[in-house]
Amino acid sequence: EEVVKNIIEDFKVIDILINNAGVSTMNYFWELKEEEWDFNMNVNAKGVWLVSKYVAPHMIKRRKGKIVNTASMAGKIGADLLAHYSASKFAVVGFTQAAAKELAPYGINVNSVCPGFVKTSMQDREIVWEAKLRGVDDPEEIRRGYIKQTPLGRLCYPEDVAKVVLFLASEDANFMTGQAINVTGGVCMH
Repeated sequence: EEVVKNIIEDFKVIDILINNAGVSTMNYFWELKEEEWDFNMNVNAKGVWLVSKYVAPHMIKRRKGKIVNTASMAGKIGADLLAHYSASKFAVVGFTQAAAKELAPYGINVNSVCPGFVKTSMQDREIVWEAKLRGVDDPEEIRRGYIKQTPLGRLCYPEDVAKVVLFLASEDANFMTGQAINVTGGVCMH
């Protein structure tokens, strides 16, 4: 709340909000600790709600704005070893749809992106965790598996996602709201 207040004081307006913080841990759901569940839910779902909660009144007053939330392919297709992460990202997709309906009368668009297997430092950690949990000696074998699952035959790059976010934040997406756009190279097609 304080950060949003300071931004408005310094810059006068918030035209675009990109909710892009995210965390993960990995384990079989029956071995997760409650702290892991809460950590994923607090950052991935509650964080989206809290920032949006404090930005929305400003956008409502101005009767315009764009909100883009980062969900995940795991928010559309439950991912094994990531039940808690999937639950948090399904929550982001649901929140996006509900917020889109509530904010539409004020000219505010709310959409989300659902990245697939993105080559990031987060993925670097996850392939090590997944290899250990699956008893695979070489973590890069896990990454090669991600590529095999992807019809376009490569990993997603942050720039692939950024281009879709840029589109959703632009006037070109003025008639889109409540959408969860896949950026998965074809892994997820719904």
